[in-house]
Amino acid sequence: MPDELPVYLTALEVGQLLRLSAKSVYRLVKDDPSMPAIRLGGTVRFPRSMLLRWLEQHTQGRSRPRSAHQTAHDRP
Repeated sequence: MPDELPVYLTALEVGQLLRLSAKSVYRLVKDDPSMPAIRLGGTVRFPRSMLLRWLEQHTQGRSRPRSAHQTAHDRP
């Protein structure tokens, strides 16, 4: 499905992707400045590739790479 999406998404399209209302998407933009959004006049657009990467980074329970400090510290 992601390849079928336009390069820039509307709040309605992001809402459909996330199963949220457009109003909830706008609330996310307001509450989380890390969410990739571009304001053009009175409209907001979401760069597809950045949004998908942002969603992946915010997925709970995914394994995260260990930092060099942790790796060195854990070695015998």
